[in-house]
Amino acid sequence: MVSRITLAAGALGLGALAFVGTGSFASFTSQTPVTNSITSGTFQLQDVAGTTSVSGLLVGDAVNGGQPTQSLATTGEPPLSVGGNGNTVEYTLGNAAPGDSYSYRFSVYDVGTLQGQLNTITYSPGTAGSALLNEMTVQIQEATGSGWSAPIPTAAYQASAACGGCGSAGTPVNASGAYTFMLNNQWGPAFLQPNKLTGTPLAPTYTGEESSATFKVTFSFLDTSGSQNSVQSMHAAPTMSVNGINTP
Repeated sequence: MVSRITLAAGALGLGALAFVGTGSFASFTSQTPVTNSITSGTFQLQDVAGTTSVSGLLVGDAVNGGQPTQSLATTGEPPLSVGGNGNTVEYTLGNAAPGDSYSYRFSVYDVGTLQGQLNTITYSPGTAGSALLNEMTVQIQEATGSGWSAPIPTAAYQASAACGGCGSAGTPVNASGAYTFMLNNQWGPAFLQPNKLTGTPLAPTYTGEESSATFKVTFSFLDTSGSQNSVQSMHAAPTMSVNGINTP
C-alpha cells in the first residue's frame, strides 16, 4: 500500500511540472520588421519663352536708333526634383516710347509626374520705376483655339459688380499696381498634363492635349500729357508668377 501511494504522488508531480513548462515556453516573443518607402509625385511648372512684338507709332529716341529693342530668354530645363522651381522667363525692353505697345509670349508646361491646373498669375510692379509704370498699362491674354482671349480679369475686377458673372473681360490695368489675374474665369483654369520636354528650351516637343498653356503679356506706354521727362531713361522691373496646383 505504501508503494502505491508513493507512485500516485509521483505521477501528480510529473503532471504539474509539465504544466509549468508549457507556460514558460509561451512567454518567449519574437519580431519581424516591415519597412515602408513612399515617394510622392511632383507637379512642376516650366516656362518656355516665345516671341516679341511691338505696335504703335514707333517714335523711339533718335539718339538711341529710333526703334525699341526687345529680347526674350529662358534658362535650361530644370531638374525634376521635389520642391524644384521652374524656369524664369526674362523679358528686356529698351527704348520704350509713348504711344507704343510691347508684347511677349511664353508657354507653361508641366514637367512633373502629376497632372494639374493653372489658377492665377500674380503681378508685382517691384520697387523701381513706379513713375514709369504709372505711365503704362499691362494686360495678359491666354491662347485659345481661335486666337487670343480677351484680357484676363484681375481678382478685384472679378469680385466687382462690373464683372457681371465674369462674362466680360478685364481691361488693361495700370502697370504700377499689384494684381492677381484670375485664370478660373470663363477661359480657365488651364489644365496641364505631365509632359517631359525634349529638344532645346526654345524649341520643345510634346504630345497630347493640355500639354501647355500659352500667354501674351502686353505693356502699353500711354501717349498722354502725363508722360513727363521725369520718366525718361527710367528703369522698371515688374515681375510675374504663374501659379497652379496638382489635380486628382
